[in-house]
Amino acid sequence: MRQAILITAFKDLQQLEMIASCFDSRFAIYVHIDQKTAVSAEQQERLRSLENMVLVSQKYKVNWGGRNHLKAILYLCQEALKDDSLNYFHLITAQDMPIKTADEFSAHFGQLDGRSYLEHFTMPAACWNNGGWDRILLYNFYDLLDAKRHMHWIQKLLSFQKRIGFKRSYSKDLPALYGGSTYWSLHRSAVKEVIDYTHQRPALLKRMKHSFCSEEFYFQTILMNSDLKDSFETDNKRFILWEEKHGSKPGILDLEDLSELQNSHAFFARKLDVKKSAALIKVLLSKFQVADKQS
Repeated sequence: MRQAILITAFKDLQQLEMIASCFDSRFAIYVHIDQKTAVSAEQQERLRSLENMVLVSQKYKVNWGGRNHLKAILYLCQEALKDDSLNYFHLITAQDMPIKTADEFSAHFGQLDGRSYLEHFTMPAACWNNGGWDRILLYNFYDLLDAKRHMHWIQKLLSFQKRIGFKRSYSKDLPALYGGSTYWSLHRSAVKEVIDYTHQRPALLKRMKHSFCSEEFYFQTILMNSDLKDSFETDNKRFILWEEKHGSKPGILDLEDLSELQNSHAFFARKLDVKKSAALIKVLLSKFQVADKQS
């Protein structure tokens, strides 16, 4: 059984090589790098020369919160599905790291018998402001405006819509909305279900335009309204620190988190920074080097 590692990236590109080094020929790696990210010819050549690297693309300009992140994910899924030997697909970012070895991945996912890991919950969501409705029933202009520079204007436009009582419609012909984490580990059948739905019924993807973080709706909405709905565990097998650390929320992990990572049932840790997490990354990489020698 072979597995796909799908990666979206906008920074810490050197970590892509570290992630790739953790996996062997049983894994195929597909990468999408934000068009806004400068990638030298040398970096591109080095990435493409990695043994298990299948695709390095900069197809989309991705703004945080915008729909193009979802489009980039769908593109990676579509490309990976072309390889019939791939049975499980794992979506991560360049700021994530595996915390289980390739052998542990193969052993665990080889015995799941089609089950998948996808955090999912019904709407309204208690964990999101206003149940998450502002994300989908108001115009969120993240694709048009870069939140890093224009968050003030994005928020002003949202406030104006709320003040006048404006709400976008959500057609009854579209499936009931579900939400959850962007990052998942899905069986091939689930990924194919999403891509087939996207091609056959494009209205949902079109409706995701000017929503906020549509990648936190799209897969869940399609899959939890499908015949596969009973094949998902809501634990996405990611170790995430949901508190601020090193000026980021979710928090940037460091060596202080090693013990929890080692005792975790998660398969990936997010998120890490090549500088602030340098000591932790070094320890994690040493685990994979030892495993390679023993195998």
